[in-house]
Amino acid sequence: MRQKYKLQPMRKTGKQRQKMKSYNRDEPETIQAMFSSIAKNYDRTNAVLSLQMHKKWNRELIQNTTYNQPQTLLDLCCGTGDIAFAYLHEMPEQKQALMLDFCEEMLECAKHKADKQNLDRHQISYIKADAQNIPLVSGSIPCATMAYGIRNIQDPVKCIREVYRVLEPGGVFGILELTRPSNPLMKIGHCLYLKTMLPILGKWMTSNQAAYKYLQKSIDKFIPSDTLEKMMIEAGFKKTAQKKLTGGIATIITGVK
Repeated sequence: MRQKYKLQPMRKTGKQRQKMKSYNRDEPETIQAMFSSIAKNYDRTNAVLSLQMHKKWNRELIQNTTYNQPQTLLDLCCGTGDIAFAYLHEMPEQKQALMLDFCEEMLECAKHKADKQNLDRHQISYIKADAQNIPLVSGSIPCATMAYGIRNIQDPVKCIREVYRVLEPGGVFGILELTRPSNPLMKIGHCLYLKTMLPILGKWMTSNQAAYKYLQKSIDKFIPSDTLEKMMIEAGFKKTAQKKLTGGIATIITGVK
């Protein structure tokens, strides 16, 4: 059972078109354009670039945030829907997934995937919105997730505070993000992979090398997971915790309202 939100087409000004190859999270329209350009090949590219490890990481996020089997899951920066769909597949009883992304093309890809997922017993809603301004009532959501998205958000603190606002008391928030390993040898190999293979494979699979150069830099330059956890604590989250995955290539940060 699916509920659809009307999506407004994204109109690009001449200035925005000129910047489509210059991606900067401080100019959100450029990030929106970037994800629009790679949406159709996003899943296939992720599978290759992560060596399929992202599927394990996604399952870990679900296990660490939905242990109470919440009736509603809000998945922010949902992309093509992997997190929400994986959760719904595990639930024998009807649940609700609210899938939020500011990229219309990503949401369209998620809708097409949903048609092939055998999820008719569940309720799925698609929301085109900014994760810094969630169009939901305060204290209305029992669980929220965000995978590989917060490093692309202009103001992570504002986003975390907004998630805190919409969560009900006792609600859980889980962030899954690509991070930098601490092991010296793994750190060297990880750095080389990001700087060389990531842009090359990205160009080969999506014809947009600039997008994957941006993504490489976004991983390399983003704040440490300790800082993200501190932001959650300052926003009011309790019982915060971190879980390093695959030697620290990815990290899950969780907190409870």
